[in-house]
Amino acid sequence: MGFYGEGMLRKCIFFQTSVAALTRICFAGRLIMNVALDYQKNCVVTLEIDLPSDRVSKEWNTISKEFQKQARMPGYRPGKAPASLVATRYAKDIEEEVKTKLVGEAIREAVKTHNIKIHAVEDVEKVEIAADKTMKILAKVIQTPDFELPDYKNITVEVAKKSVTDEDVEAFLEYLRDPHSKFEPITDRPLAMGDYGVVTYEGTVDGEPISAIAPKAPNQIQGRRNAWVLMDAGTLIPGFANAIEGLEIGQDRTITLDVPESFPLEELRNRKVTYAVTLHSINTRTPAPLDDELAAKIEPGLTLAELRQKIRERHEESAEHQFEMAKKNALVAKLLSLFTCELPERLVESETSYILKDIVSESQSRGISDDEIKAHTAEIINNASQTASDRVRSNFLLTRIADAEKIEETDAEVYQAILQVAQREQMPVKKLAGELARSGGINRLRDQIRITKALDLIASSATVVEPAAPQAA
Repeated sequence: MGFYGEGMLRKCIFFQTSVAALTRICFAGRLIMNVALDYQKNCVVTLEIDLPSDRVSKEWNTISKEFQKQARMPGYRPGKAPASLVATRYAKDIEEEVKTKLVGEAIREAVKTHNIKIHAVEDVEKVEIAADKTMKILAKVIQTPDFELPDYKNITVEVAKKSVTDEDVEAFLEYLRDPHSKFEPITDRPLAMGDYGVVTYEGTVDGEPISAIAPKAPNQIQGRRNAWVLMDAGTLIPGFANAIEGLEIGQDRTITLDVPESFPLEELRNRKVTYAVTLHSINTRTPAPLDDELAAKIEPGLTLAELRQKIRERHEESAEHQFEMAKKNALVAKLLSLFTCELPERLVESETSYILKDIVSESQSRGISDDEIKAHTAEIINNASQTASDRVRSNFLLTRIADAEKIEETDAEVYQAILQVAQREQMPVKKLAGELARSGGINRLRDQIRITKALDLIASSATVVEPAAPQAA
């Protein structure tokens, strides 16, 4: 790491207090750069670097010659324009190239000399080249938190493992059976609970359409035409099914419902909603017979007994996966309870942002309104922030464990990870690989693979016990 070889660097002058350090880095008796360090909270270190004119001038001349070789200027053959003319015309471009080259080299040399375990460069706040070709750099880097590794071997955690029961198998079989049910029209009696009524209904609040009161209310709450409605106590707004029970086909009825405090749509809570309802038809559902014929429709080639066995095996695989996930989560929680460390604030903020996006996206997919999400903003942000802190801390911990255990990722594992991301994002592998390479995503994938392997290692030696049964009061 750095422009000069490790054995060629030597420290000439070193002064350090609790918050700052000043170093001159020398090479063969010639000053290479001055470095002032300011150790701040949240793992941030500010670097103030002064590069001497001879080093900057040398880089400037090297890059100028490269520009001269490529320059195409009127009146001169390619690469034959005078150096002074090229230097004048492309001064800004040459300066940017010099800054880019020397900033990276200077930061690498500074952190190497001071043995700073850098996690990332947070910001390069200032880069200036003076008229005398001296250069000043002001940058902030994030260093890896310093902490003592807790004992991560032979950990004991309490995790319950779910057993797959016959009831679980039968419940899922009913779920698979449901789409094969038959619906038969009923014409000789009124609408009853358990039926499927085909209705047209329109909702209002104080004479105004629900759409005007709660614009984001789903259509099934606002009103629909020729909609199939299950006669169940939980359908639509509580009490809707009970209020239209007894309707005859072709009959109209106006009903008024009191919306409870717990209703998801805030605009309708504790208000009265009126629906004008017309019943068009009544249907009853007859489940398909549980037999080999149904099994073959669900899974071609299987008998009912074989289908039950397959359902059990899938449930057991799912239960095992959930157990392993719960085990690893418990292990991470146990390890986090054994140590503490300062965390990079910006890293936690970035992780919090990702978590918040996931929470909002998941909530919206479950039909939770934006108003409901906003009503719990403080709670959501607090939970996301705590989760982000734990996630960042656990990543630093598992990375340290991977280092201690000399865990490395293979190119095959990296390729497999890229392939999985490409499939999930539905992107061509080559295009994704290019984007990851440009954004630094490949290195993040490598880090994540090492973290996963470290956690797998910890889990392999952990002891899991069943939680103690709660004592009777």
